[in-house]
Amino acid sequence: MDVANRTRLSTAEVEQLLSEHPRLPRDYVEYMRNFGWGESDSGHMIYKGPVSVSDVFSHLQSLPQRVLIGDDMQGHCLGYDFELERFGEYSPRGEWSDFDDAFKLIEYLASVET
Repeated sequence: MDVANRTRLSTAEVEQLLSEHPRLPRDYVEYMRNFGWGESDSGHMIYKGPVSVSDVFSHLQSLPQRVLIGDDMQGHCLGYDFELERFGEYSPRGEWSDFDDAFKLIEYLASVET
């Protein structure tokens, strides 16, 4: 992964992130620590920190059990559901689909479709 397009979070920033969102999944926190926010190799833009669903989809009510962590710059937003303990994504129309248990964030963000 080319980290030139990303900014890694410092230890203090990781601690702040976890104090605000203690249930964030370990692989997301590790990604932010090791690779950081910005454009991933897969072309996803990873946000500096989780954002509310309604911050991106103004027509949707904010759901406390879900946060958005990035997007594919084409309208699909990558997120995490705290209740299901799964990553998933919102379609450009705001429809949620969760990924299966085999989903690995770091692999997903490293993949480059050809």
